[in-house]
Amino acid sequence: MDIRNGSLILALVAAGWLVLALWLLVVSLNLKKINRRSKAIVKAGEHGDFAGAVESSLNQLSLLNSAINEVKADQAHLADTLSSAVQRVGVVRFDAFDDIGGRLSFAVALLDNNGNGAVLSTINGRQESRSYAKAIRNNTSEFTLSAEEHQAIREAFSNTATKTLV
Repeated sequence: MDIRNGSLILALVAAGWLVLALWLLVVSLNLKKINRRSKAIVKAGEHGDFAGAVESSLNQLSLLNSAINEVKADQAHLADTLSSAVQRVGVVRFDAFDDIGGRLSFAVALLDNNGNGAVLSTINGRQESRSYAKAIRNNTSEFTLSAEEHQAIREAFSNTATKTLV
């Protein structure tokens, strides 16, 4: 064996040791990271062990699931309640009499999303004002509706004039 072959073998062995040392460093860092995480998990458990930590986490998940179910029930109740709340408003101003200007008379439709609610109308004259309230079911009334009251209902459901209150 000559010296050149020995130097080559020595260089190869040194390179192998260097690769192994780098690999050992990477494995050590990963192990340290895993160890840190497992200590955090164990600290989270009441019993100070991994099984206790998992049991505690499962109990917390169960409580969280119960809370989510309560929120879902509350949301369903609110949605049901809001379906009958005034959500659509239509306003029409008009001149009830030819000799009185300024569009002081008006009809207001206050409806839920199903077309139920009321239409309030006020007709203003020179000497007096008269107000009317009519119940609305499915966008119609058992009482005769004026053209302005019909228009207020249409306005309440039109895309351009509707202001959803919810």
